[in-house]
Amino acid sequence: MSANTFPAQIEPFKWAEQGFTWSGTLPLSRFVRIAREAVGSIDHQLISIDCKLSMDAYHRVVWFDGHAETKVPLECQRCLEPVEISLVSDFHLALVDDESLIERLDEDADFIVLGESESSTKGDFATPAIVDLLSLIEDELLLLMPLSPKHVSCEHKHQPAIENIVEEKRDNPFDVLAGLKGKLNS
Repeated sequence: MSANTFPAQIEPFKWAEQGFTWSGTLPLSRFVRIAREAVGSIDHQLISIDCKLSMDAYHRVVWFDGHAETKVPLECQRCLEPVEISLVSDFHLALVDDESLIERLDEDADFIVLGESESSTKGDFATPAIVDLLSLIEDELLLLMPLSPKHVSCEHKHQPAIENIVEEKRDNPFDVLAGLKGKLNS
């Protein structure tokens, strides 16, 4: 499958049975929430992705495994200049359609319950769960984004450099009032 045919939305159980795998790059602009945080042009920024879907022996849990890697230009909170932040995620997510299956997972396993937002029932026929793979990958990368991105070393633009700070005597704002009080009493 080429980058242009990356399936944004899939039926995880059907695709896991078929042994879905995908490797390639996608433009950073397809990941809207990450792109919104980026500064400057991201037209040529790419995200490298390797992923696969597999199913457990009982055909009840779909495993979404993968690796995603990119660099995102963010605003340094010290100098306000762009800083390139590397985001590298190795993920192993369990996709389950029934909450009772969570107990069978390891304690530290990350999981997503495919609830009513992903599937619905019409009459006696259940509509298969649909999962947005781009959103799952984007979620994993967003968890890695720093709250306060910054260069390893740079000068803080909001505050003068320490060597430039000069102690100066500040006027007391109440001196004006004291002067007025003296004039009124005379």
